[in-house]
This record gives sequence, C-alpha cells and structure tokens, in this order.
Amino acid sequence: MSNRSAVPAPGFDLLTDVMEQVRLEGAVYFSAELHAPWAVAIERRGRAPFYAVSAGECELKLGARGAVRRVEAGDFLLLPGAAPHAVRSGPGAVVVPFDDWLRSHPLDARGRAVHGGPGAATRVTGGFFSVDPLRMNPLFAALPRLIHLRGADARVRQVLWPTLQLVEAEIARQGIGAPTVLRRLADVLFIQAVRLHAESEQVAVGWLRGLADARVGRALLLHQRYAEPWTLDRLAREAGSSRTALAVRFRELVGEPPMAYLARWRMIRAANLLHGPRQPLARIAEQVGYGSEAVFAKAFRRITGRSPGAWRRLASPPPIASGAPVDEAAPATAPQTATRRGSSRLAP
Repeated sequence: MSNRSAVPAPGFDLLTDVMEQVRLEGAVYFSAELHAPWAVAIERRGRAPFYAVSAGECELKLGARGAVRRVEAGDFLLLPGAAPHAVRSGPGAVVVPFDDWLRSHPLDARGRAVHGGPGAATRVTGGFFSVDPLRMNPLFAALPRLIHLRGADARVRQVLWPTLQLVEAEIARQGIGAPTVLRRLADVLFIQAVRLHAESEQVAVGWLRGLADARVGRALLLHQRYAEPWTLDRLAREAGSSRTALAVRFRELVGEPPMAYLARWRMIRAANLLHGPRQPLARIAEQVGYGSEAVFAKAFRRITGRSPGAWRRLASPPPIASGAPVDEAAPATAPQTATRRGSSRLAP
C-alpha cells in the first residue's frame, strides 16, 4: 500500500480543479428592457445562456412541455447545457423565435434592445457563454438543465451581483480593453454561479454529491494524483474501502466506474495541454500518466474520437458529448469572438 494519505493535500480544492479545465471560448452580452406582453424562444446549441433580472419579473419555460419557473428581480438563471427554452412576460404572450425577435428589435451600439408594450417592464442583462467543446468534463454531467439562483438569497446578492454590475458598467462604458475585461468577467460569472449551485441544498445525486460522500470523496483523490499508476485495488485501499463497495458506490454517484472516470479525466487534461504551449506528444503522455506515446494516442482517440495530433491542429475543437466519438473529417471552426458589441445580431 502507498504510504501517501488518501486525503487530498491541504489547500487542494476538487471543484476548482475541475472548473479550471472548463474553457469559456467567448461570451456575447446583451441588455433588454421588455414591456409586456412578450415571449422569446431560444435554442442555441453550444451556447449556454444566462439571464440576470434587475427589475420586474418574468417566466422561463424549459422545452415544449417543461415546468414553468417564475423569475423575480434579483434572480440569476444559467442553462449550462443550452437547453431549449422560452422566456416570457406571462403565459398569454405570443412566442417569437429569438432570431426573429432580434431582427425586429436590433441591439443598439451598446448592446441594448427595447421591446415596447403596454404592460409592466422587465429589465434583463444576459448573454451566451460559448462553452469549451470538452463536454466530457464531469462538471457538465453534474449540472442541471437550469440553475436558478434566487435574489432573495443573501449569497447571490453578495457574490454574484457585484460581478454583474461590473459587466453592466463595462458594456455601458465601452472603454479601452472592454472586450478583454468582459471575457475575464464571463469566467468569473460562470464559476460563481456554479459554485453557488454546488453549495446549495438543491444538488441532486451525482458527481457534486460524490464530493460530499466519504468513500467516493476520498477516491476522487484521482484528480490530484491522476498521473499515478492506479488500479481499482489500490484506489480502494487508499479510500479505506473494499473494491466492490467502492466500485458500486462510485458508479452510483458519479455515473461510471472509477477507472473509466480516471481515463476521461486524463484525456481532459491532455486535451487542454495540446492546446497550450507546444510540447512533444511523449511529454504530454507522461504528464497524464502514460509511459507509452502509442498507448496514450490510442486511449485519446478512443475517448475523444480524434488523434492527439488532429486535436492539436483544430482551431476550435468540435463538441464532444459525454465523450462520444466525433467525425474525424469534420472541419475545424474558427475561434469565437470573446465579446460582440454594437451588432444588430447575436451570432448563432
């Protein structure tokens, strides 16, 4: 048995470790003053929308038959998986597709739109995160279709709204370096929202719950020591569990066996290294726990659907849903602009 402790080293934050492997390729911001009645349907694959309601109230409906969520001033909404939804003033409003609505209500030079109507006004600051393509990150599988943070929660007011105020100020000011500031604030906003959700009591059984489980939480030391030569037997010993008990509990909470989880996490780290400063492939393989470049390349292709070299050449890799293979012949897409302002259309 290893003489290392099964408890992660002091100062190691597992949630931070996972979130640091999330890459927000860009963010598009907008603000709107909406006078009832109004209703907009949004479906933006690969773009995770968020809405901060600063005044008034509205409703959000997930999908065609989903539940309706009442949203009040001070609330913040994030849809991590870009689930189709509609935002509306109330159930009687005529729903208009987002692109059609945007053509009728173009954004001004400051990214602001106004919807006229006889009813009460709702003010919203929002946008779309262009989330990294590495959807095999365990964080995405653990997040719900909708994160709804209530403005009545003191933590939301203290943590999230100061960042949103900075976003609004940068959009309005349009000063030198604003795109860079807004890009960095997008990272902060996303991480703050996920962290507030993770700290809430609404977290369902899953990866985030696994962090709090004694047995699985100890086994997730894989994150800190992912390059070591793990076996299920060794992991069970260090987690203070039997092999069978650990395998069953890990799969129950995390959704897959420990060794499969480790392989995916190694590939997440490797994929980000491949898009960092150029290193020899053998060096990257070694950093993520593979003594053989050939074995590493085979594992990388199996999990991501592409060879390490092909992945490295992509300017912006295609989405990988739950680690499913992608089309090797698919063309690379251009990197997303960090912030688009003064446009009459938000990019799809």
